[in-house]
Amino acid sequence: MEMTHLFQWLRMKISDMPKLLQVYLMVSDLEISRNFYESIIGLDPSEIGKKTCAYSMDGCELKLQTDFEPIALKAFNLNPPKEGHRGDGAVYVIRIDKNLSRLYEMMKEKIINSKGELVTEPRNVPWGESMCLVRDPDGYLIELRGNNN
Repeated sequence: MEMTHLFQWLRMKISDMPKLLQVYLMVSDLEISRNFYESIIGLDPSEIGKKTCAYSMDGCELKLQTDFEPIALKAFNLNPPKEGHRGDGAVYVIRIDKNLSRLYEMMKEKIINSKGELVTEPRNVPWGESMCLVRDPDGYLIELRGNNN
C-alpha cells in the first residue's frame, strides 16, 4: 500500500472512532467553581454564559453548569445531584503543560481560601508522567497530569 493511501486509510479509521466531546459537571456555585478552575488550576475559559462556563482542552470541553431547574431535570428523567456527594466515584484527568511540582506549590497557597482540596502531592507514576489529585469545590476528583522537568 503506498503511503498516500495508507494515510487516507488511517484518517478514515480514526474518524470512525468515537470521540469524547465534553465532560459536563453540574456545580452548586458557578462563581466558586470558576475561581477554582481558573485561579487555582489555571484554565482559561473558552465560553462564558450566565449559568455555564466552558474550557476547551485538546478536542474535549470541560463544561460547568449551575444546577438545572427541577422541571428541566424531569424532562430528561434526571435526578438532582445529591448535596455533598456530587463527585462521588467520579475521577477525571486534566493534562497540564506546566511543571506539576511548581503548579502544586502555587495551588497550595491559592487553595487555602477556596472550597477545593489538595488530596495528594505530585508523584512520579510508572507511565512516565507525574500526577497529583485535587478535589474541586463540589467534590469532583481531578487527576492532574504533567511533568516535573
